[in-house]
Amino acid sequence: CVTIPISMFIGYISRYREDRLIMLGLMTIAAFGMGFLIDVTDFIGSPTDTYNEDKVLAVGPWRYTLGYSLVVCSVQAFDGVAGSVLSKVIPTSLASGTLNSGLLATTVGTFGRACGDAFITIVGLVDLRHVLNMLFVPSFLILALDLALIWWNYGILYA
Repeated sequence: CVTIPISMFIGYISRYREDRLIMLGLMTIAAFGMGFLIDVTDFIGSPTDTYNEDKVLAVGPWRYTLGYSLVVCSVQAFDGVAGSVLSKVIPTSLASGTLNSGLLATTVGTFGRACGDAFITIVGLVDLRHVLNMLFVPSFLILALDLALIWWNYGILYA
């Protein structure tokens, strides 16, 4: 319900700003949202078997909802911008035929979702108490790597 207006806003903004700047901004917002999802009380507090409800820095319902909304909406909008950049730089040999860039992007996306599902399952089997940090700390590091790659390749991301 929120992603459609955000995608429309990104489409409007893309007429006035470069795709690479929008990509950098959206990944920054996603990393900021992912930071909201990391429960720092598990790192600095005493170990307990229950949720850290009495801690100020614990991830509660409002913090989880805000962080997750920021991550989902910005990554969803980033997907559209990445598709736009891909359509501008794809070679003509991959733009037509059966084995085209759309099929390759769909296949890679499906493989990524399957790997993510397997990772979530493994994390749930390892330790259910710390599942939040075991999911979101690696995700935050992946987003930080994405930001570094966008920044590193900023000069070639124009079209």
